Amino acid sequence: MEKFIIIGGPQATGKSSFITTLKEEYQKTPDPFGKESSPIFPLQESRQVIAHQYMLQGAIFMKRKHEIEVINCDFNRMDTILKRYNNQITYVDECNVFTLAHASAHGIVGMEKYLNSYIKRLKKLRTRILFIDTPVEISWERRKSSYEQRLIYFLKKDREGIMQRYHDYLEKTYLLLMKMYEDIPFPKVMIDGNQEKSEVYKRALNAFLKLS
Repeated sequence: MEKFIIIGGPQATGKSSFITTLKEEYQKTPDPFGKESSPIFPLQESRQVIAHQYMLQGAIFMKRKHEIEVINCDFNRMDTILKRYNNQITYVDECNVFTLAHASAHGIVGMEKYLNSYIKRLKKLRTRILFIDTPVEISWERRKSSYEQRLIYFLKKDREGIMQRYHDYLEKTYLLLMKMYEDIPFPKVMIDGNQEKSEVYKRALNAFLKLS
């Protein structure tokens, strides 16, 4: 049976960078790490799919309908994988069930009922969790310039408030993500993302190989 590894963690912790670099390594050679690894299939994060579809300038602007679409995107994708059944592939997804923490972080209620549906599918997929932990203030410093660039799309009088919303969202999300990591019933590894990019990749790779 296939394996399914979720890369979770706060924003600006290196999740996307790790997945991109991992994909590049696997494209160079069929067995890049010398352990007869199965090929990986990175999935585009559902939150990004929906955010781009609606041209949203960040998760703080996602509404309930967007969150439901993210969840359905995840469900449809996992159902498709289960139907295909390929024991030679390791699927790598960013966020996945952790999207429920993001939804709760900006005040959307009623997401809990979807947790069991996630868990049911993820158990069938033999899911593992790799969580890259980064403190809120480090995430903020890494992401702040990106947020500032988005301000050109807003009125000057609203910009200070929007930056505060970005920061508050990071704080709320962090606590909810950590709780979800502790509660989720799958094999999991947490690594420290408050390191140089090369060191984060090294640690994440070691954890990934153990999980896979």
